[in-house]
Amino acid sequence: MAGEVLMRVENLSLHAGGRELQRGLSFDVLAGEVLAICGASGCGKSTLLRHLIGLQAPRAGSVTWVAGGAQRDVYGDDPPRREIGVAFQAGALWSSMTVGENVMLPLELHTGLDEPQREQQARFKLALAGLPDPATFDAEPASLSGGMRKRAAIARALVLDPPLLCLDEPSAGLDPLTSARLDDLIQRLKDDVGTAIVLVTHELDSLFAVADRVLFLDVQARTATALGPPAELRDHGPAAVREFLTRGRAAPAHAPHDENEEAA
Repeated sequence: MAGEVLMRVENLSLHAGGRELQRGLSFDVLAGEVLAICGASGCGKSTLLRHLIGLQAPRAGSVTWVAGGAQRDVYGDDPPRREIGVAFQAGALWSSMTVGENVMLPLELHTGLDEPQREQQARFKLALAGLPDPATFDAEPASLSGGMRKRAAIARALVLDPPLLCLDEPSAGLDPLTSARLDDLIQRLKDDVGTAIVLVTHELDSLFAVADRVLFLDVQARTATALGPPAELRDHGPAAVREFLTRGRAAPAHAPHDENEEAA
């Protein structure tokens, strides 16, 4: 149901390389929304995403899956692995498998479907992600363009029908036309499938095209200083947020005036 809270983040601190990146992060991820995480390089965007998907345990605070009345620690003994799909920046497809085998792998690991059923589901998700050519199923990942690899990774992330999809810099390294087409795909997934999406991005065009809300991580204050619709934050947000959201873009007439960059 749109607007339902899927995930709750409370008083979360982020650390990487022995230093604190962010502190006191508290926000909800809602069903049916696109929530974009943005901020300057080094603010902790990708580190936050790793906490949301259970790849990095928090030193302080919590990330809890709460959809349907559940209370499951994302980094606990019963993590919501089937409920969260993930597509990493480089795609992270297994080079030793075909595209189809990559997409079918979660079905093999987490369902009782037989091989014909797995193939049917995988082909459907590839088509949904914008790769309808039957030949793509048997192709090697290395033979695909960058945009096609990202679409294949999204198909794999969607194959278990998760209510939440996490995307790390999906437009990174793509030309403007391919990036715009990927934005169209994200919008269709939200509108037609109802998938909630957490999107880490530094691409302002993508952010304004698809995001319902923006979470701004301030690299100086080391905390989130704004959360809201992108146009609202651009026009009425804190000064640092307005500056970030208008850099390299013409300010509207009515306005009042990376992967893993956090790994260091």
